[in-house]
Amino acid sequence: MTALAISAITNFILACEIFLVAGLTLARPKAPRSAMWFWSLMLVLLGASALLGGIDHGFVEPFGQTPSRIVLERFNWIVLGLMTAGGLLTTARQFFPPRVQNWVYGIAALQLVVYVSLVITVGDFIVVILNYASIMLLLLAFSVRGLRDGSGSWPMIIGIVILFVASGVQAAGFDAFSPVDRNGLYHLIAMAGVVFLYWGGVKLKTH
Repeated sequence: MTALAISAITNFILACEIFLVAGLTLARPKAPRSAMWFWSLMLVLLGASALLGGIDHGFVEPFGQTPSRIVLERFNWIVLGLMTAGGLLTTARQFFPPRVQNWVYGIAALQLVVYVSLVITVGDFIVVILNYASIMLLLLAFSVRGLRDGSGSWPMIIGIVILFVASGVQAAGFDAFSPVDRNGLYHLIAMAGVVFLYWGGVKLKTH
């Protein structure tokens, strides 16, 4: 089996796992626009991105850098941008005072517009990385800070750290476990992180 095939399979498995925990989170009682509500939507978008990645690796990438692959890739990046906006709104609802939360809605909308514009005009994956990493670092920092008053949680911290480790392995091009390449290894490590993200998500505010 080729590394590309394994990447596609692990991508689909990761997507199934994320959709499962997203469904479990969506099913929990919560108020609309609460921290857990935004987190649920963020997980759905993360699962959609993993699914699109599996379709890309399994059915489009084998044919090369075709125009259809570029369109699918950019669409996936936009989905990741929406997911990142959900992470920002989750952070605001969980940790920010009410008077600040309304401002974050505008900031998230502006950030998304700028991000989508850059994805279309620049078309470089570094735009996705910088957008995603900045919000996840913000959520990580406030989760650590929130340990003192109970608003933060260790599962959320561990889940985010695992995802950063997975991203680091992928970015470093670690291919020591052939035919599992850096992309397949990213998916496998991320599967563990998703479990902790679920545990952290159910500890978020529901009001």
